[in-house]
Amino acid sequence: MKERQAGNDLSAYEEVIDRSLFRIQNMRNLIFDLLDLTRIETGQKERKLLPVNLAKIAALSIDTFTPLAIQKSVKIIYEGPQEVFMDAMEEEMEIIFNNLLSNAIKYNKNEGEVRFIIEAEPKYIIVKVKDSGIGMNEEEVKRVFEEFVRIKNAKTQNIAGSGLGLSIVKKICEYYQAEITISSKENQGTTISIKFNKSKNE
Repeated sequence: MKERQAGNDLSAYEEVIDRSLFRIQNMRNLIFDLLDLTRIETGQKERKLLPVNLAKIAALSIDTFTPLAIQKSVKIIYEGPQEVFMDAMEEEMEIIFNNLLSNAIKYNKNEGEVRFIIEAEPKYIIVKVKDSGIGMNEEEVKRVFEEFVRIKNAKTQNIAGSGLGLSIVKKICEYYQAEITISSKENQGTTISIKFNKSKNE
């Protein structure tokens, strides 16, 4: 049998390697999202809400995703007070913030912008993540919270993801009876807003 000689020229395999790395990244994202989903569902009986500083958790999420933002030349801006306390599970807030921020960066444009906004009102705490990215059409927006749904088009085909992130975010919001809304326009960006009712989490 004749052996195929690769030689020292790896350029012929670059596309194959890139596809393999992309699939590996997708699998990694899926595993982590499934772990998050499992922790949320199995831990529901033991949930204990304690005062947490949402601004601090937001700062940690921003620090976590700053390298990705730098890689994509995306600017992250925080708007809000330095202390915003709410009775919650810190891990659940981390999952929400990490998912929203990750998506806002991944689906953004080069030299784009992400605004992480926290508004403290007398009865509500509102968290918004607003990006200047590729956006979605009306049909895509309707399906974005479904499990394993990924928006697939020419602009997103090379972006790794599990299709679980926003469905997990929505599930957590339901635990807090929080209202989550999304507005998006193609080529203009997306804004996801979560409205927490203070009286239901005290």
